[in-house]
Amino acid sequence: MDALLPDAGASTLAEQALDRILRLIREGQMGPGATVNEVELARRFGMSRGPVREAVRRLQERKLVTRGPYLRARVVSLSLDELQQVFELRECIEGMACRLATQRLSSVAIDDMKHAVEQDMANGSPSFDFHLAVAQGSGNARIAALLSADLYDLVRLYYWRSGTVQLRRAEALDEHWQIATAMATRNAALAESLMRSHIQRAWQNLRAEAE
Repeated sequence: MDALLPDAGASTLAEQALDRILRLIREGQMGPGATVNEVELARRFGMSRGPVREAVRRLQERKLVTRGPYLRARVVSLSLDELQQVFELRECIEGMACRLATQRLSSVAIDDMKHAVEQDMANGSPSFDFHLAVAQGSGNARIAALLSADLYDLVRLYYWRSGTVQLRRAEALDEHWQIATAMATRNAALAESLMRSHIQRAWQNLRAEAE
């Protein structure tokens, strides 16, 4: 009977491997099209190949990793058309998320967001946590789940590229500040418009770098 029970330890290791691979992807250490070497990752993580293989399988289910017949797994690489679709979807959903967050978040929560943006400005680099905070602050569980899971992970694959130019970093920080300020004044329509424009500019910058 014991053999039929799930191996909690293996599951935990697979989750650990999944989290670590996602971190490598999100931080740009495994960019679009990069080979996912299970043997090397297992050695790097100090675990057997089994949990890493399971983590890669889960990433395949989430469309973040692809694997052809008899081929090594690779981090997904989107075409410009596919990437444009992702940003168009972001613009629609994050715009609404920003409107809702402006209406629903407490003043304390919005002040915390402004302080976080100030810290990012001091560090000279925009943080994706700002977008996560807006999504979660929308008060809509479906919106938050959609943005916080696969969609944001797809964006993060390319986020390091859109933030490499120093000018764009400065612009993005200023745009974050403008959005947070609009939220603080409870101007939901302006906050939504600024968020939409922010995502449009991010896409335009990324497209210009890719072309």
